[in-house]
Amino acid sequence: MESERWNHIEQGNIEAYSETYIFYYKKLYNYGRKFTDNTALIEDAIQVVFVMVWNNREKFVDISSPHSYIFYSFRNYIFKEQKKQQKVVFQNKEPEFSIDNIIIDRETSAELNKQLKQALISLTSRQREAIFLRFYEALSFEEVAQVMNISVKATYKLITRSLLKLKELLNIPMILLLAILKESCFSNMHAV
Repeated sequence: MESERWNHIEQGNIEAYSETYIFYYKKLYNYGRKFTDNTALIEDAIQVVFVMVWNNREKFVDISSPHSYIFYSFRNYIFKEQKKQQKVVFQNKEPEFSIDNIIIDRETSAELNKQLKQALISLTSRQREAIFLRFYEALSFEEVAQVMNISVKATYKLITRSLLKLKELLNIPMILLLAILKESCFSNMHAV
């Protein structure tokens, strides 16, 4: 279905383009809030990325993962604009991620929820970003690597270290931790 949508966009189908824009708007907006409270910048970034998609639609289907490319382009635009505005220098400060977006859903016990929240705070911002992309946005390791502009091998290491640290902090089996994170991802995907 996803490749079919991109094929329609490549052929100039404005309806498929509009549906894609609507599909990504909330996801990109929420992702942008991890980097900045400047909602105008976030909305500008979404517009710029989708103008780029439309203007380059003939080439866009040749991209191996349009999903991760959109997130990658969006992220880079925000970083570039923030550097221009000199509000944040990302060489010295990595983006802070709100853990509210990756907390397990309401059915999980309040105590485990609280423990997971505390454990996520103890991760580095890069670790939180990787966990957010992998479990909240359900990106593949390859897509996370593209978005974060690191190698796939580095992505595996980053996510593995993050999971091991969470497992140790929560003192729960890895399979339970993965189930909690997967459940969070599943419920968030259906909430969109």
